[in-house]
Amino acid sequence: MRDDVTGDQESLITFVRICAKEFGLTGRWCFQYANSCYRPRIDVFGGGAHVMDLATGETVGWIDTHGWLADTIADDDGGAP
Repeated sequence: MRDDVTGDQESLITFVRICAKEFGLTGRWCFQYANSCYRPRIDVFGGGAHVMDLATGETVGWIDTHGWLADTIADDDGGAP
């Protein structure tokens, strides 16, 4: 998946759910993604991953590194990890 502005992970997940239902797919399916930029910019890099159960269409787990980083910095008490 590639987009010049921003990738839409939800559209990819919807497409996979439709395919899983149509073809009777089961098991877990996952993907990783990276947000990158061709020139240095603040707040545009990150990525994540998503795991889904194809039989149910339910999300098993996901992470967004940009959101995780922002939350972790906001919770910083000034001490070392």
